[in-house]
Amino acid sequence: MDDRKKRIDDLIKNNRESQASLDTLLVNFGESLYIRLKEMGEDSPDITQYNTYLEGIAEANVSIGRIEEKNRRFMELEAAIQSREQEEKERSKEMAGIYRRLGRALLENPAYSDYTSLFKEQAESLKAKLESLETRINEAENKEGGNVFSWIGKSAQGLVLKSFLSKAQENQEQLYHSVGEKYSQRGSASEDDEVAGILLEITELKEISKAALDEISVLKDEKRIISASFGIDGNPQKQIQSVKNRIAQINDELRALYKRFGAQVSGIDEDITPERKYFIDSFVTAEDGEIIGRAARLSQSILENEKAINKLKVSLAIDEEKNKIDRFQRSILDKKNRITDLEREIKELENNVSVSEEKVQELEKQL
Repeated sequence: MDDRKKRIDDLIKNNRESQASLDTLLVNFGESLYIRLKEMGEDSPDITQYNTYLEGIAEANVSIGRIEEKNRRFMELEAAIQSREQEEKERSKEMAGIYRRLGRALLENPAYSDYTSLFKEQAESLKAKLESLETRINEAENKEGGNVFSWIGKSAQGLVLKSFLSKAQENQEQLYHSVGEKYSQRGSASEDDEVAGILLEITELKEISKAALDEISVLKDEKRIISASFGIDGNPQKQIQSVKNRIAQINDELRALYKRFGAQVSGIDEDITPERKYFIDSFVTAEDGEIIGRAARLSQSILENEKAINKLKVSLAIDEEKNKIDRFQRSILDKKNRITDLEREIKELENNVSVSEEKVQELEKQL
């Protein structure tokens, strides 16, 4: 590898490191200068811009805090709603059991025959069916003897009968539930202690359920409001990330502001007006001299490296062009030599043609 190329690589690496050090120095210097100006109570466009950035970051952080708090509340609401709804499901099961107890009590109490007469026939039919199925199942299970095929047939018959029994019991429970629920909706008072006690249970459970449903409704309304505040997709994490992106953008702009100000004060950025120079001189102290000197040395080192890199690149480019010229000249010489050889061959061919023509003429005279 050409030593000049290695030297260029080393200088580029050195410049990257120097530029990173200079950028960090200027950013930190610029930040400290802005803090100094703010503490001095300086009122200038610089401080206005600086304060705008800081306020933007502070507001964004507050916004993130609010979103996180809303998200925490949202999660609490989801858990609370799920818990309340599960409790309500359990109450519904409990209420169904109470309705069935009430229905059974009503059907078994002759005092309520005026009400239960509409259901009596169905209740008696189901009762008879259940008793019949239970008898047949007992008979099948107690039946002895027979071969393996008889045993298989008995087992299959037992499964079918038990299935019918289960369905009949389900229908009976549904009937009890229907009778009890419809009676409770009438709002009638009862002189029977058992029925009155069951009706009181239903009333108390309904009141608990109503309060729970009202609470669930309030929780869901709050959840909807919070969800709507998260934006179209309802994703708080995306909203937080969007705010964090904004903070990152402001920090980049603030860093550029620090760097530019540090460069101006250090004299690296010489494209400033006299008024700007006067403003800078008004707050720069002797203690800043060391930082300014370091910045100047780093900047000068970078410039010198860039000049050296440019010279080395030019030197390489010159050599490359010279190599091209040498290759072109060798190619030209080669082609010229080939032309000379071809011209000699052509001359020999022309001579051969002349000899052949003379022979033709001699031969023609003999005709």
